[in-house]
Amino acid sequence: MLEIIEKNIGYSFVNSQLLELAFVHKSYNNKLNNERLEFLGDTILNSIISQYLFLKYPEASEGHLSRIRSMLVQSQSLADKAKSIKLNKAVKLSKGTANLQEDNKQSIYEGCFESLIGAVFLDGGLDQATIVAINLFSKELDEISLENSFKDPKTQLQEVFQSRGMSPPTYSHFENNSGFECSLTFQEKCYSSLSKSKQGAELKVAEKVLKDIGHTHD
Repeated sequence: MLEIIEKNIGYSFVNSQLLELAFVHKSYNNKLNNERLEFLGDTILNSIISQYLFLKYPEASEGHLSRIRSMLVQSQSLADKAKSIKLNKAVKLSKGTANLQEDNKQSIYEGCFESLIGAVFLDGGLDQATIVAINLFSKELDEISLENSFKDPKTQLQEVFQSRGMSPPTYSHFENNSGFECSLTFQEKCYSSLSKSKQGAELKVAEKVLKDIGHTHD
């Protein structure tokens, strides 16, 4: 499976132990896991995307660039990207965590993707990490249009509520071993989602509501 992942990202590791570590979840090994790589990869990925956007769109404002970056590296986007290159097949989980529903594993897959970027950075340096990241996001980067405001789902949902004369959305939170679970009730239907951060969980819930009511992005 690791060889398949290397093929999918177009990079072969010199130190294969770094690649293996990128997929060890804390539920599998509480001491030797991918949390530090995830921390590093999150920073590196944001830096790579920020530099790319800064150089490609010199006319875009700081706020617009921030919204584009947030759209690209939001939790669901990274989880989907992880599954597209089969990271979800390589992650090592405890039996209990492995039995969670797929929706509750999204933050785990997101973390694995960030860990992978961190591992590539340590193994091959910033240039290699940049090549891997830009190639993986090539489709999304090519489709960017500055005519899109790239407002995040929470902002969009709040605007929908305001346009209907409703009070702002009220999010409920619950913290567990997998992160933060957020729920929101709208039109007598309860929407919920899980992420490693409270903000990420709220964004995913808002996105679910927007999708359900057929609201299109700007």
